[in-house]
This record gives sequence, structure tokens and C-alpha cells, in this order.
Amino acid sequence: MGALPREFFNPRSVAVIGATRKPGFGSGIPRLLKRLGYTDHLYLVNPREHEIEGLPVYRRVTDIPDPVDLAIVIVPRDHARSVIEDCIAKNIHAVILETAGFSETGPEGARMEREIADLIKDEPVRIIGPNCVGLINPHGRFTSTEVALEDITPGNIGVIAQSGVFGSIVADWAPGQDLAVSSLVTIGNRLDVDEADVLYHFAQDATTDVIVLYLEGAKDGRRFRKALGEASRRKPVLLYKSGRTEVGRRAAASHTGSMSGVDGLYEGLLKQAGVIRASSFQELFDLARVFSRQPLMKGTDTGIVSTSGSLGVMAADAAVQWGLRFPDLSPGTLEMIERQAPAWMNVKNPLDVGPSGLFGPGLEGLLRDSRIQGVIAIPVVPDSTMRLIADRGMGPDVLTGDVEALRRLLPDKPVVTYTVGGAFWTSLARKTIGPHFTMVRSAETAAKALWALHRYYRFRRDNP
Repeated sequence: MGALPREFFNPRSVAVIGATRKPGFGSGIPRLLKRLGYTDHLYLVNPREHEIEGLPVYRRVTDIPDPVDLAIVIVPRDHARSVIEDCIAKNIHAVILETAGFSETGPEGARMEREIADLIKDEPVRIIGPNCVGLINPHGRFTSTEVALEDITPGNIGVIAQSGVFGSIVADWAPGQDLAVSSLVTIGNRLDVDEADVLYHFAQDATTDVIVLYLEGAKDGRRFRKALGEASRRKPVLLYKSGRTEVGRRAAASHTGSMSGVDGLYEGLLKQAGVIRASSFQELFDLARVFSRQPLMKGTDTGIVSTSGSLGVMAADAAVQWGLRFPDLSPGTLEMIERQAPAWMNVKNPLDVGPSGLFGPGLEGLLRDSRIQGVIAIPVVPDSTMRLIADRGMGPDVLTGDVEALRRLLPDKPVVTYTVGGAFWTSLARKTIGPHFTMVRSAETAAKALWALHRYYRFRRDNP
């Protein structure tokens, strides 16, 4: 299996079939593609229009005089088959069929979907969809759906979403969550291109280091299992699967026409393939952020440094439940911290530094300690204190140490951090600490993240 055609991600020319003046995808997508610089290589198709956005409109895609790399199809369902026939005649190799109303609506829609699948069986065309919004490629500055592409930071997280709207929501949400995406692909009903195809693509994609998958149900269980195993031996695969309950399975069937299957079967399959399964949407992307920035964890021996004893205890409880261990600190680390510690401070692992100002030295000590293989860091600062520090022209490094320099100096152990508090402090922490020691939303997620980094390390070690 190879990567998907280049034309999906970096098309030189695009035809929008079903372009219109009316509000909706048919008018928004042409307007967006013009803004992205496709004006001279953008072709609009609609037999009832003559001009849209200052561009001529063709009656059929076969009337376009120039080659077309990619077709975005947003026509009514009953016209989809004839449009695909025209795309084949035009020798277009990549089609995004955004039209809904197929297998997710019942037997008639499923029949029409099968007819299109049979039509392309021996043709060189690949189709994403139907019932999707296509894809977003921040690196190539291309999107087939209306999103603020300029706000999305190009990164190394590849996202596969079975639901089109889910994909659009992630694209809108990512910039505010410190998520940097390589590409995002929505696959909808999977008439042709399915989750296995995109897994193979991301496994080979040079811009992708972490693969994130939102799945309602696999199209072809055996092929999915094979693709998961091959992708996971190259890169971490993180998955959130919905449809765990009977109510959820019925909802998935009406949403993308997906058969979710028995959840226990998926659980065994994912474990065997080395896939990390998230328990929620938020956790999925917290883990993605961690895997995209932190090194793998080579053992289970963990250190915690916290300015709050209670939060440190919560993190320790969660970590032990995931099978992580808390060794005694080495004599050298103990001596280094005790030299600076006030009399009230109990120097041990987990390390509660309280208001001593030793968070930075404590974190450095844990990272240098040969007995520690991963760290949970919990800096908590009252908003009033942080505002006072900021008013004096100083930054959070006064309390936390220079985390950027520390990460650069000691890059080999993962550090996952979380914090709570007022909006001023938490926003500042996300900006200054998050890029270096990845921030998550809870003690439980921090613990699971370290466990996941170690579990995947073992999987890669045992499955080269």
C-alpha cells in the first residue's frame, strides 16, 4: 500500500463542481481557494451559472480546457454518479465527494454509494467521502473546507477523522490548544479511501510524527489491523473510538453509516497493534501534544515535583494506578536539593517544594537523576503573586526556572506538566512552559501520558 495521491494534499489545479452563488459550501469554498492563491488554477462547474467570484463557470468538468488535479464535488446526491463519470473522463485522479445523503441515510443511499464504488473499481481515480469535508494541509496551505487556515500552525500531528464536522471542529479548535497539525483528513462514509489508506499515508509522510485517529468503526477489520500494526511500528498511533455503547453504535450508523462493532474486539486489536487508546476527545489531543514533543520514556521510574503537596499526591495516586513507580532519589540529588531547602521542606520523591522557590532546581535535579526516567511537573502560582511579579517586569522563570534552557540542556527524559489557578497564571504557563514541558489538563492525564510514552517505547523495542 502506498501513500495517497499527491493531488489530494498539494493540488496544482482544483475544480469545484457544484459551485454556486447561494450561501453554503458551494460559495464559500471557491471564495476561500481564491484567497489561498488558486485564482489562475481554479475551475468552477455548474450548468446553471455563468460567472461566480469573477470566474467563468463551466457546464461540465469535461468542458474545462486545462488539466485538473483535484475535484471537490458538492452537487446533490442524485447527480453525484454522473459527475464522477465526468471526472473519470477528464482523467482526474483525486476526488473529494463532500455530498451527504448516502449510506448514512438508509438502503437507497447505500445503493447509490455502491454504484459509485463499482464505477471506479478499475479506474485510476481515488475518492475521499462521501459525507465529509475533505482535508486540510497547513504545510501546503491547502484546504477543501472553510477554515481559517492562516491560524493553523503547521506541525507534526496527522489527524484522521471519520466525521467531517469533527474534523472542521478540530481545525477551528487546534490553534487555541497549542496543537500543530501536519494534515487533517476526514473520510466520511469511506466509499473508497478509508482509515487504512490514510494510516499508510501518514506512516510514510515526512511531516507527520504522530498519528491521531477518531474512529466510529473500521471498514475492513483485517486491513485496518494490518495498517495499524505497520503504522504503529513507525510512529505512535493514538485513537479515540466512539460507539462503545449500543446507543453510541446506533448514532454512528445514522451519522456516517458506520458499523461500530463490539468494543472488546477493538480493545484487543488496539493493544496488540501497540495503539494508545484515549478515553475522551480532550485526552486524545493532550496525548497527541505530549507525543509530538516529548521523548519516549525508557522505564517506569517516575519523579514528581510540585509547588502543591495535594496536587502532587493526586498525580502520584494516578501514576501508581498506571503502573508507574516512585524510586528514592539518588544521594547526589538529595544532597543538592537539601543544601538549598528550608527546614520545613521534606526532600523526597514526590518532591513538594511549596513556596521555597526551588521548583526549578527540583525539576533539574529530577532530570539529572539516573534513577528517574520521566517527570510530572506541577507549578502552581496564585494569580496575585504572578501579577505582582509581572508588574515588576519579571516572568514566571523567577519561580519555575528557565524551562527552555533546561529542556535544551536535558532533552532525553519526558516531562509532562499541568497546573490550575487563575486565568492570568494558567495562560502564562501555557505560553512559557507548554512548548518545552508539555501541558495537559489533569493529574490523571499527566500520569497516563507518561505510561503511554513508556508503553509505546516497549512496543517499538519489541517490534522493530
